[in-house]
Amino acid sequence: MEIKDIVTRLESSSEFEEWAKENKASYLVHVFKMMDKLNKYIWQVGYYNRNNTMTTFVIEKDDIKIVPEEKIFKPGKEKIKRLDVSKVKIDLEKALEIADKLQKTEYKGNDPLKIIVILQNIESKTLYNITYITQTFNTLNMRVDAGNKKILKKELTPLMQFRAK
Repeated sequence: MEIKDIVTRLESSSEFEEWAKENKASYLVHVFKMMDKLNKYIWQVGYYNRNNTMTTFVIEKDDIKIVPEEKIFKPGKEKIKRLDVSKVKIDLEKALEIADKLQKTEYKGNDPLKIIVILQNIESKTLYNITYITQTFNTLNMRVDAGNKKILKKELTPLMQFRAK
């Protein structure tokens, strides 16, 4: 399913419409997807609320659930930027193809065990933030511009770097 279809399905649902009546100032900030069999039909769509919280909607095959508001951890005072899905010119499948090609050509041997995708607005660019958790215990993060298919960032980081100190 296309990103735009997911957002349209959500925003036309009774669950969202009821929530939106009380949250008129809230706005779309991300679409999240885990790329595995267990989560095949599950999407998470997040909205920023004025009180510096996030409301997430979990969209499943036949169901939509609202996750209670959660405080946002974001260093600095910069607000989370609005996601405008009209700027998405390539679908998720194409973004994953671009990431796969990059991994196979530049990061051989770092094959993914798990793939996490977040469509979001970073530095005023609508992009797919794609992270591979690799078989070699690394994370490979790639940012693919959702408008022009360009790879804006690529970074391989050892998972051990993230351990608690």
